[in-house]
Amino acid sequence: MDLPPSDFDGAWKSALHQYFGPFLELFFPQAHAAIDWNKPVAFRETELQQIAPEDQAGKQRVDTLVQVTQRSGAPTWVLVHVEIQSQRDGSFAERMFRYHARIFDRARQPVVSLAVLGDEEPQWRPTEFGYGLWGCDLLLRFPVVKLQAVPQASLEAVRNPLATLTLLHRDAQATRHNPQERLVRKVARYRALLRQGYNAEDVRMLIRLMEHVMRLTPDLALAARDAMRQVEQEELGMETFVTSFEEIGLAKGLAKGRAEGQIEIIMRQLERKIGTLPAEAQGRISALSIAQALALSEALLDFSSLADLTAWLDAHSA
Repeated sequence: MDLPPSDFDGAWKSALHQYFGPFLELFFPQAHAAIDWNKPVAFRETELQQIAPEDQAGKQRVDTLVQVTQRSGAPTWVLVHVEIQSQRDGSFAERMFRYHARIFDRARQPVVSLAVLGDEEPQWRPTEFGYGLWGCDLLLRFPVVKLQAVPQASLEAVRNPLATLTLLHRDAQATRHNPQERLVRKVARYRALLRQGYNAEDVRMLIRLMEHVMRLTPDLALAARDAMRQVEQEELGMETFVTSFEEIGLAKGLAKGRAEGQIEIIMRQLERKIGTLPAEAQGRISALSIAQALALSEALLDFSSLADLTAWLDAHSA
């Protein structure tokens, strides 16, 4: 039984925007401590896309550019460039170097480049790129966090949404070929996050992130929904979060074979999000399998343009 592909990129992109502070606090505490969190934090991803347009098509990573304010000293603000890479890439360190140099050239302000590696190869850990010739040397050394190397116990002990996402990321990788084990781990992670005392908004966000990475076939998704309902009753004494998700209703419809009607729903949702769909995009969506349609219904929540939809279709459809 094939599982739908995990959408690591969508999950991390959403998490960075919602939890940039907790992200730095967990993975890069030195940077977190140096930032004045009473000042606005501005995401400047459009500029990042303009800086390296040749790298945007078909990318399988998350990168973002964030403007923050230092607690003390001059200059008053810094650009933080974050890359989250889920697959080994031999050109990764060079890309970090290119982006860093282009951002500085454009902004003429200090740039801090940070990297998170979500791949499954223990020995791959690029941390620098540079060159030297005739006495002229240039080097960029950047901090790196390897998700697979973060101790399990430390992730489970802290109440931080990014710690929960890291655990989900690792669970998804470990259960890629074991649907039943993924179902078990998904329910267990849900119980754990409820016990950690997250507020309602965070719980709903974490369920969305869970649906991005811990994807199941429609029948197992329904089984997970029922089990998570039971967990809510045991932990909270009521059903609170799981039943509110539109994805559950869609999964039920797909499981009953009403794929055609659900495709129409997806079309309407997409048009509300990004506007009228070109005929080509409509045709590609209509040709999706049930599992792919379910995956799209979850991913579209994070779309902001036709380019996002096209990139998703390129990555997930035949």
